[in-house]
Amino acid sequence: MYLKNIAIKNIGPIEELSVELPFKENGNPKPIIFVGENGSGKTILQSQIIDAFYEIGGSIFNDIKISQGINHKYFKISGGMNLQIGKNKGFSALQFEEDADKVAYLDKVGDITLEIIKESISTFSLSPKNKENEKLVTNLNDTLKKKVENSWINGAYFYQPAYRYEEPFWKVEDFKHESNFSDTKRYSGKLKKEVEIVSSNQENKQFILDLILDYTLSQLNINSLIGNNAQESLQNPTIVSQVQIIAFDLILWHNINEILKKVKQKQKIEFHIGQRGESRVGILDKDTNSLLPINNLSLGESVLLNLFINIVRHSCQYRSKPLSEIVGVVAIDEVDIHLHTDLQNSVLPQLIKLFPKIQFIITTHSPLFLLGMKKTFGEENFEIRNMPKGELITTERFSEFENAYNILKETEKFEDEVKTKVIANNKPIVYVEGPTDVLYIKKAYELYEKTCDGFEVEIIGEKTDSGTKNSNNKALSNAQKLLSTNLNLLKQKVILLNDPEESIEEKDYDELLYIRKIPQFTENPLQKGIENLFEQDFINKVETEFSNDFSYLMKAGNKKNFKIDGNKQNICDWICTNGVKKDFKNFKTIFDIIEKCLGDK
Repeated sequence: MYLKNIAIKNIGPIEELSVELPFKENGNPKPIIFVGENGSGKTILQSQIIDAFYEIGGSIFNDIKISQGINHKYFKISGGMNLQIGKNKGFSALQFEEDADKVAYLDKVGDITLEIIKESISTFSLSPKNKENEKLVTNLNDTLKKKVENSWINGAYFYQPAYRYEEPFWKVEDFKHESNFSDTKRYSGKLKKEVEIVSSNQENKQFILDLILDYTLSQLNINSLIGNNAQESLQNPTIVSQVQIIAFDLILWHNINEILKKVKQKQKIEFHIGQRGESRVGILDKDTNSLLPINNLSLGESVLLNLFINIVRHSCQYRSKPLSEIVGVVAIDEVDIHLHTDLQNSVLPQLIKLFPKIQFIITTHSPLFLLGMKKTFGEENFEIRNMPKGELITTERFSEFENAYNILKETEKFEDEVKTKVIANNKPIVYVEGPTDVLYIKKAYELYEKTCDGFEVEIIGEKTDSGTKNSNNKALSNAQKLLSTNLNLLKQKVILLNDPEESIEEKDYDELLYIRKIPQFTENPLQKGIENLFEQDFINKVETEFSNDFSYLMKAGNKKNFKIDGNKQNICDWICTNGVKKDFKNFKTIFDIIEKCLGDK
């Protein structure tokens, strides 16, 4: 059974939405992802799906609905409180399809006619029973009930809300959260599976432990059943039946380990039996021959592992099947919750791809996840819909996500480079904004016959073939935020030396990190950058040599204010070659800053 159409009108922030869910030519569903700002209706949409699960499932299985007299309680509150202000009618209509037969769900407020719904879903049908403020499941005759029942028993149909969680292993049992959804009380009948999964860590640990034991026994059983004469043994119907049962166990064993490998991004690992106690389920790393408890997974890894193990657990009550053959509808609200960037961008899309016959209906705020889906599936094999109207997002919108992702990766790379430099360096470091600043400072030390062997002068950014990246005052500011909150990284002193024109507050952090600014000489012709330290007479000489690389900002008598428009590196090379000691006299202010911070004066 798959969801084919969703239509919502005047419910919450959704004025009008009509979405036909996407499928491939082979009939497999494409993942569909709903995005949008907070309050745009993503969770409202998901609530309609889970409510449909409860109403449809409750029409077939007697262990889903909660009794209330002769009727039953609704999972989701209905009625006028859900309507937009000023509206007197609205509805949520979902149409599922089971083997070409349609199953409809309607949650309506006010006098809703079939014609109103058909404006959004042309093939929708409605029972003659049509009272106001009512939920209806239509078309579910006895024959169709048997088909849907079979699908639900052998497939995965559940919802994982944004408030899902997995208890950490270190939390005392008495303080663990009690779920409102008790499997033993509510799901002890025919379906025997959760419809909403808030937490499944304990259920899945027991499920995995059972599979480990079954797998271990199956290896022994195959050897004892078949013996030395495989051909003769496989002609015995009893033995064949036993081997088939064992084969089902092997399929399940492969399934759960395939998920584990994707979550951990390692091939040579598998589940294993650990020591007795709470950590009985372990993970064997075949490369190191080490066994770690499953509890040692990070929160994000645990959430991902449980989410996809749930699909396997729900689909194998009566027969096992490969991951690629598992069918169902899985709705996940805010799929990126608890996940690090790599888990969002790389691991999660790979896990989704393991289940081509599962209809994933997902909401997210994460551009990294969307980019990972694009990379893993290709743009044509999944859909992104923007709430509250449900418009299909075109490929052009990916550029926004690409920019966000690139900025994040550049930030991570920048921080890693700064950490690497300060950790590896055994000398104090003076960070400056650009490569020419380094050359000027070193030339000044040389002309004044002073040594800078006791410290390093470095650009804050990265040198590339086309220049420098992340080399400016913003990079110095980012380095200040990073290092001031991670002073434990610093083995030596670090000075962040800003250009004269920057508006920064000079600060000290535990005599390890110093935020400083080069003094500004307002009478000098170049007001920006370290070149502000050069006086008028010398800049006149430079301007004569590089007239095409300068532009005038102002002329007042004999004073000229310049701006460097050309190649700063060529100008720097000329100054360092032709400049003399008196031309660099104002650099003594930099000597003073460094010496005071390093305690040399």
